[in-house]
Amino acid sequence: MRRSPQHVGRKGHTFLAQALRPRRIVLYVVCVLFGAVLSVFGIYGISAIKLYSEANRFISASENLANAALGCGSDGNVVTSARDMVTSTRELRDELDKPQWTFLRDHTAYGNDITAVRTMLDSMSNLVDGPFTDLMNLSKRMSGFSMKDKTVDLSAITDMPEIVKEARADIKTETARLKKLKTPKSQRVASLIDTGVSGLETVDKTLDEYDELINLLPQLLGGNGERTYLVAIYNPAEIRSGGGMVGNIAPITANKGKVKIGDFIATTDLTYGTQPYDDENVKEAAIFGDQVWKYPQTTTVNPNFQRAAVTLKNMWLAQKGNENEQIAGVFALDPVFMQALIGATGNVKLSDGKVLDGTNTVKFFLHDLYTDHPVYAEQNKYTNTASKLIMTHVFSNANASSLSPLLKGMRETSASGHFKLWMAQQAELAALVQTKVFDANVAGTIPGTVTSPKAGVYFTEAKPSKLSWYLEPAIVVKKTCGGTFAANSYRISDDVNAPARATNLMTVPTADLGDEYTVTVKLTNTMTEQQAKDLPVFVTGKEESGTMQPRLFLMAPQGGMITSVSYEAGELVSNGTVEDHQFINLRLTQGIKPGETVTVAFTVRTAEKATSPLDVVTTPVINEKGIYTGTNGAVTDTCGADVPDAVEDQWAGTSSETGTDGTAGTDGTANAQGTTSSKPADENKESTSTSGSGSSSSDSSDESGALDKLDKLKGGLSCPVSLKKFM
Repeated sequence: MRRSPQHVGRKGHTFLAQALRPRRIVLYVVCVLFGAVLSVFGIYGISAIKLYSEANRFISASENLANAALGCGSDGNVVTSARDMVTSTRELRDELDKPQWTFLRDHTAYGNDITAVRTMLDSMSNLVDGPFTDLMNLSKRMSGFSMKDKTVDLSAITDMPEIVKEARADIKTETARLKKLKTPKSQRVASLIDTGVSGLETVDKTLDEYDELINLLPQLLGGNGERTYLVAIYNPAEIRSGGGMVGNIAPITANKGKVKIGDFIATTDLTYGTQPYDDENVKEAAIFGDQVWKYPQTTTVNPNFQRAAVTLKNMWLAQKGNENEQIAGVFALDPVFMQALIGATGNVKLSDGKVLDGTNTVKFFLHDLYTDHPVYAEQNKYTNTASKLIMTHVFSNANASSLSPLLKGMRETSASGHFKLWMAQQAELAALVQTKVFDANVAGTIPGTVTSPKAGVYFTEAKPSKLSWYLEPAIVVKKTCGGTFAANSYRISDDVNAPARATNLMTVPTADLGDEYTVTVKLTNTMTEQQAKDLPVFVTGKEESGTMQPRLFLMAPQGGMITSVSYEAGELVSNGTVEDHQFINLRLTQGIKPGETVTVAFTVRTAEKATSPLDVVTTPVINEKGIYTGTNGAVTDTCGADVPDAVEDQWAGTSSETGTDGTAGTDGTANAQGTTSSKPADENKESTSTSGSGSSSSDSSDESGALDKLDKLKGGLSCPVSLKKFM
């Protein structure tokens, strides 16, 4: 007979029997499993959340640093972003090195994935702890440059070549490690590793491209001996073709990394030229007048900065005591550039208490200055002091936090023509542009190509004044339709009550000329008659107060020709060729009175090989409304393929099946309908060539050739940089 244990009572026996029921057993098992799941989730889930958070912090920090480095603008502080990148990299590596991930690696099919990610994080950590940290330490050494005895110590930059050399060695090592990894199971992890390898190879390739510049930095800072640069301050209130009158100039010397900023000198205090400095000056003077080499203030009547800088350099060397100097480069900047720098580095308080910021600097230097300081001698002293104070402020406040807006400001102003650079060694200029800190337009060369035609309307105020703040241009471009060229008409514009004057130099064969456009230029003097009475004579000019006396330099596109010009009151001073471009020097004999609008029109034919419509560029005109730089490619075109050039080509037997825009016309047909096959009237009739003919020198061609490749650099990484799109 079976007996129950003595210590088990009736109730206990009942409870035990119930507990051992199958349903209860299943419930207990489920609870245990659920607890195990919760434990696993606690171990892996929390770790995964931390990894996700740190990964996002790493990506955001990297994007901020990349955007800062490229001058795209950055949402975050550079110092904070660098610190976040270092910290997040280490946190990611340490988190993934924990035992639970090792267990997952050893007991699942995702072993290769864990190993791959660990290796990648380890590589990143090595790079961050090595070259990246070295670069950040270098950045700290260069933060907040202090000026002592007019000298800024930039010698820390000379250490960069060695740091970059070590960085490239580390990158190659880590790239090789990643390439040896076994293929991960997860396609996303595999893609991530591939992206990492590609990224490192791209960085190495980029550093290779910048290698020339990086190794040049010590040389640029006088590592091989003292170097002298000239800084020219443009004043667009007295406009010149290249931007503005050269008002002040200062020498900057660099020796063993120490940069000394000399005193700014008013260009009126320089000894003026007595004869052309080189053969190019002779050719330039035939179009722009002797002023192009005689006076430093007017060297910029030539819109090509590469030539204007050479003339200014030669003029500086002609000054007593400067004969033995070696000028390594010329920098030109205007108030727009200064405003960008001040906006990046903080407000500047001038000697009279005036505070300049990132919004009011341009108007102050081009307008307010002349009413606040109307006496010329006092004004010059004031602006020289202000210029030096601004440069000292910018150097003193250049640090990691201001890096991004500084780079962005330099990049944008070099693209828009407010900062220009000439280097005696063109390879140095190419290397500087290659960094993308400066846009290729920093060279300030004549724009456009045969296939992408750009005509120019450049302004120079001949009257000593500050009237250009009140100049308001408006330009309209219309493509000629039908079977007759507009240049053959008695009047080429309804807005100009004067006959057209033929200007075709006939230096380009007619068969090589393409479409014709009529360009109408309206110039308005926005100064009121009351302002002309009240403002200082320094602003309005002595004779005919408030009346502008602008010279217009009209430029044909490369491979094209200005075929006629129309004006009511003017003098065609010269018509010739400079640097393979036709230029017309037009003087408005009656000027532009306060409140008056004067209109000039001209017809221009682009090259037969042109593949885009005509764009018209101008001197940057800065006024109350903003900055005007031309038409930006805007053209009134209702022609399709019905253009006189098509008729001319058909008559000559050289017709093309496509239009100048690379299409077969707006209707998609090869030839326009309704055109005539009779020969169009010759727009070359009665054409005359006045003084100014000539051709560009081999030096000019060499300079252009050395800079051609720089345009290709604009199409690289786009701003703002986004790393998430690679994820």
